[in-house]
Amino acid sequence: LERKTAETEEKNRDIELAKQAVEIQARDLSRASQYKSEFLANMSHELRTPLNSLLILSQSLSHNRQGNLTEEQQEDAKVIYQGGKALLGLINDILDLSKVEAGKLDIHFEQMAIDTLIDNLRSQFSPIAADKGIELVLEKESGLPANIFSDLLRVEQVMRNLLSNGLKFTHQGSVRLKVHKPEPAVRFNNPALKPGQVIAFAVVDTGIGMAPEKQQSVFEAFQQGDGSISRVYGGTGLGLTISREMVKLLGGEIQLQSEEGQGSTFTLYLPLDGQSVQTLPAGEQGKPHVPFEQLAASTSPARMNGQQSAIAAPAQPAIPIQKTAAPTAAKPVNPASLAQPADDRESLAPGDKSVLIIEDDPAFAKILLDLSRKKGYRCLTSLTGSAGLQLAEQYQPSAILLDLGLPDIGGRQVLEQLKQNIKTRHIPVHILSAEDKNNEVLQMGAVGFLTKPVSGEEIQALFGKMESLLQSSIKQVLLVEDDSHNRQAVTRLIANKDVEICAVGTGREAYDKLATGSFDCVILDLTLPDISGFELLNQLSQDQQITLPPIVVYTGRELTTEEYKELSEYTSSIVIKGVSSPERLLDETTLFLHSVESSLPLNQRNIIQMLHSPEKLLQGRKILLVDDDLRNTYALSKVLREHGLEVSMADNGELALQKLEEEQDIELVLMDIMMPVMDGYEAMRRIRQQAKFKSLPIISLTAKAMPEDKAKSIEAGANDYCTKPVDVDKLISMMRVWLFK
Repeated sequence: LERKTAETEEKNRDIELAKQAVEIQARDLSRASQYKSEFLANMSHELRTPLNSLLILSQSLSHNRQGNLTEEQQEDAKVIYQGGKALLGLINDILDLSKVEAGKLDIHFEQMAIDTLIDNLRSQFSPIAADKGIELVLEKESGLPANIFSDLLRVEQVMRNLLSNGLKFTHQGSVRLKVHKPEPAVRFNNPALKPGQVIAFAVVDTGIGMAPEKQQSVFEAFQQGDGSISRVYGGTGLGLTISREMVKLLGGEIQLQSEEGQGSTFTLYLPLDGQSVQTLPAGEQGKPHVPFEQLAASTSPARMNGQQSAIAAPAQPAIPIQKTAAPTAAKPVNPASLAQPADDRESLAPGDKSVLIIEDDPAFAKILLDLSRKKGYRCLTSLTGSAGLQLAEQYQPSAILLDLGLPDIGGRQVLEQLKQNIKTRHIPVHILSAEDKNNEVLQMGAVGFLTKPVSGEEIQALFGKMESLLQSSIKQVLLVEDDSHNRQAVTRLIANKDVEICAVGTGREAYDKLATGSFDCVILDLTLPDISGFELLNQLSQDQQITLPPIVVYTGRELTTEEYKELSEYTSSIVIKGVSSPERLLDETTLFLHSVESSLPLNQRNIIQMLHSPEKLLQGRKILLVDDDLRNTYALSKVLREHGLEVSMADNGELALQKLEEEQDIELVLMDIMMPVMDGYEAMRRIRQQAKFKSLPIISLTAKAMPEDKAKSIEAGANDYCTKPVDVDKLISMMRVWLFK
C-alpha cells in the first residue's frame, strides 16, 4: 500500500509538472505572439515613417505649383513617387501575413452574382491583356446558377490574383477564365466540398508553366516561381499564400495543374453555399488554419507579387467620433461595431452609373444596395457622414442616397458640404430619414425626401426620379421677369448648351407654362404687372395638378422678416438683386439644375470656381502638427502651408498640450502616435479631459496600420485617423470635413 501510494503520488507530481510545463508553453506562445504583433506594428511604423516624407515631397515636386521645375525634373519626381508607392505595396504585402495570423480577414456571406464578378474582372483586365497583345476570354458554362452564397469582395480578390498571375507569366497566347461545374473525377482535399454542390473558376494560361517540383512551393510564403538571380518577374511571393488562406475561410480550395513551357491552370473550387460549410466556431471565424510560424517558414505565392491591392483586406473608411454636445455631434462610434456592407468600389470604373448610399443602419444599407444593383447601378456604401463625403469626392457617383441621422456628423451638414464642394455639388442627393425635414433639405439642394419607414413603391418611384434626372441632358428653366432688359441679361448669364430658358413677363403666363410644361427650375421676380410673386406662388401651391420645381426668387425689393418666412414655404432659395446678385443667381440655378461645373462655359465656370474654391475653406485656418520626426514635420507642414493653412508644430504630446494652452486660435490637431515624453494616445486623452477642448477636431496620424491601432486612436479621443504614409489629398479632404463651418 505504501509503495502504491508512493507511485500514485509520483504520477500526480509528474502530471502536475506536465500541466505546469503546458501552462509555461502556453504563456511563452502568448508572449511570442504578443512580441510578434508588437514587432510587426513597430516595423510598420519604422518603414512607413521615412516613406511618408519621401512620398509627400516627391508628389509636391511633381505638381510643380511654383512652376520652376523643368519637365524632366517633374518626371524625375514622378519616378521617385512611383518608386515609393511600389515600396509601400511590398511593405503591405509583408504585413498582410500578420492579418492572416491575427484573424483580421473578415468574411461576409451574401448572394453573389456570378455575372457581376465576371463583368468586374473583364473591365479590370481587358486593358492589361490588350496592352500585352494577349487574348483574354471570360466565359460561363450554361446551366449554372445565377448566384452563389459567398463573399464577392474576397472571391474577386482571389480571382484578381490568379488572373494577374496568368497575364504576368504569359507572353503570347491567351488567358482564359472558365466558370463551370467540376468534372465528376475531381477529388477535393477539403472534406466540406460535396460533389454536386461546388462551382469551379478555372484560370488557364499559355504561359511559362512550372516544373512538378515547384508546384507545391508556389503556395508557400516568400517562394518565387522565378527565384533565380535573373529576377525577370520579381516580387515578394506573398499573394497566393494569403489567397489560399482566404479561400479556406470561404469553404473552398485552390488546385494547380501545370507543365513547364505549356502553361498553368489554377482552379478555385467554392461551395454553392459557403456559409453552410463553415466549420469554425463562431468566435474563431476569420482565424488562419495554420500557425504563423509555419506560414513565415514556408507559406506564400511564387507567382503572385506586386498585386497588393488584390490581396489586402479592403481599407475601411475613417469612422470619426465626436465627444461633445455640439450641434453636429452624435453618439461615439466604435469602428469595429459597424459591419460595412461589401460594395463595388474596387471595380468601379469612370463613367459607370453609380449610387453612393450613406446610411448608418447596415441592414437597410444592404437593402438599398441590392435594389440599386438590380436597377443597374454600381454601389458605394458608407455608414458615416465623413467617410461618405470622402467617397463622394473620390468616386463622383451619379446619385447619393443620404440618411440624416448619422453617428458622426449630421446628415444636414453632409448635404451642406456636398453642395458647397465644387466637385460634388452637381450630384443629385435623395434624403431618406426618420426626421421630417422635407422643406429644409429641399431648400439646401436635395432633389427628394422620403420619410422612414419607406415602402417598396416609394423606393421604386425614387429610382424612377433618379433615372429621369440622369437621362435628362437638356435642363428647362422658366424665367419670370417683367423687365425686358433684365430678362435678356439673366438669359445671357444662365444659358448654355445644356440649359434652355423660357422667358415670360407676367404671372398668368408663368402659371400657364407650369400647368402645361415641365421645368427643372424657376427664376421668379416678385414684382409683376398682373399679380405679385407671392400671389403666383400661393396659386401654384394650391393647384394639385402642378408639381413645383425648385424656385429661385430674384428680386430687388427689400423683404421683411414676415415675407422671408412666407417665401421660405415655397422657395428653394431667395436671391436678392444687388452687387453680387448675378453671381449668386448663377450659383443657385446651377445648384438646382445639378450642373457639372466642368461642363459649363468658361465664364460661368470661373464664377462658380470663385464662389466655391475648396482652398477658401482652408485659407488662414490654424492647425497644430504634432510629430517627433523632423522629416515628416518638414514635408507635411510645407504641403499644408501651400494650401493656405497656418501650421504650429510640437514634437511630443506634452509640448502639444502647452501649445494648445498658449495658442488659443488652433482649430484642428494632427496627432502622431509614437512619440517620446508623451505618446499620442495619452496626449489625446489629456486633451479630451479639458472641457474647452471637447469639440476640438483631432486627426490621428498613425504608421501602425493594424485595425486595433486605428480603434485605439478613436477610443483615445481622435475624431478621425489617417494612415502613414499620408495621402495628402485624402488628408486635405478629411481636414475640410472637420474645419467646415
